[in-house]
Amino acid sequence: MSITIPSEEFRKTGHQLELEEMFRTFYAQADDPAYHLPHPYAYYEQEILKAVNRYPDSLTLHKCASLLNEEAFFDKDTDTLVHPHISYFPPIWHVDHFIVIQIVLEGTLTTYIADQELKLGKGNVCIIAPGTRHAVSCFSEANAMKILIRTSSFEKVFFGILKDSDTVLAEFFFRTLYSSNPHPFLFFAGDWDPEMMEILARTIREGRSHRSFRSQMQNSLMNQFFIMLLRNHEKDLVFPEHTSDIQNANLIFLLKYIQEHAASITLPELSQLFNYSERHIQRVLRSSTGKSFTEITQSIRMREASRMLRSTDVPVFRIASDLGYANMGNFRKIFRKTYGMSPIDYRRDNTQARQ
Repeated sequence: MSITIPSEEFRKTGHQLELEEMFRTFYAQADDPAYHLPHPYAYYEQEILKAVNRYPDSLTLHKCASLLNEEAFFDKDTDTLVHPHISYFPPIWHVDHFIVIQIVLEGTLTTYIADQELKLGKGNVCIIAPGTRHAVSCFSEANAMKILIRTSSFEKVFFGILKDSDTVLAEFFFRTLYSSNPHPFLFFAGDWDPEMMEILARTIREGRSHRSFRSQMQNSLMNQFFIMLLRNHEKDLVFPEHTSDIQNANLIFLLKYIQEHAASITLPELSQLFNYSERHIQRVLRSSTGKSFTEITQSIRMREASRMLRSTDVPVFRIASDLGYANMGNFRKIFRKTYGMSPIDYRRDNTQARQ
C-alpha cells in the first residue's frame, strides 16, 4: 500500500525545487563518472559558485564549507532546525559541530560516514555525532529531511532519556556517539512511522511560527521524537561495522539476552549459546558498552533489586534469590557498595519518602 507523506511541511518549496533542477543540470553535464561520490568542497566549487550567483540569499549554498559550527546555522534562541535535503546537491565531505539526523520520506539516499557507506530507504533514521566527517549522495527524486540539533540540547533531550531507560544499550549509544571510535553514528533501519512523522511535522510548524516558547516547544517535541524512536525502533538498530567480530545482528541479540536473563545467565552459558569463546564475548562487551560481563549483569541486578525494594513487600532474602544471589552476604555487600546503604535501610528510606 502506498504511504502518503502526512504533512505539507515535508514538501519542498519552489525555491528548493529550483535549486534541485539547477544541480540536476550540473550533474547531467558532468563528465566525471565519479561526480556522485563524495569529494572535498574544491571539487564542486565551480557549481556551488554558479548557484550562489543565481540564488545569493540561499542559506544552504552559503553554509556548505568543510567545517560547519553551530553559529553558522542556529539563531541565538534556536536549538533545533528541520529542513529538506536538496536532491542532486553535491556530496561534499564536511564536518558538523552539531547533531545531524537524516530521515528518508520517499526513495533512497546514500550517506558516507568515515569509511562506511549506508543506504537509507523510506523510514530509515541515521543519527550522526558532531565532529564526524560525512557526505550525503542523493541523485534521485528522493525526499529526505535533516534535523540539526545543538549538541547541548541533544544531550539534554536524548541522553536524559537513555539514562532513565535502564537498558544495556544505553552505554552502547553513549560510546557510539561520544567516544573516539571510528564510526560515531546510529542507524535505525525501521519502516515508515506515522507517529514519528507527525511529531516531526509539528516540530517544523513550531520552527516557522513566531509564538512564544517556540524553542522550548521544539525541544519538547524532539524529546517525544526520541522516545518514539526508542520505543518503536530499538529492534531496528543496526550496529556500526566496527563491531563486526560479532555480527551486527548477533550483538544486539547478545545485549538484549543479557538484559532479559541477567539473574541467571553465566558467561560460559552465553558463550555456548552464541557460539563464541568467553574471551571473545568479554572483549566485544567491553568495546561496545565499556563494561565487563560481570559489571553488566551486576548493574542490571542492582537496578532490579532497588525497584523491588521500593515498590514491593517481597522479603530481602527472596529478592536476592530471585536475582541469582545464593549468598545473602554477597548480595548485601554489593548492594551497599552500589547504593551506600543496606537493602533494609534502602527500603525503609524509600518507603518513608513515599508516605
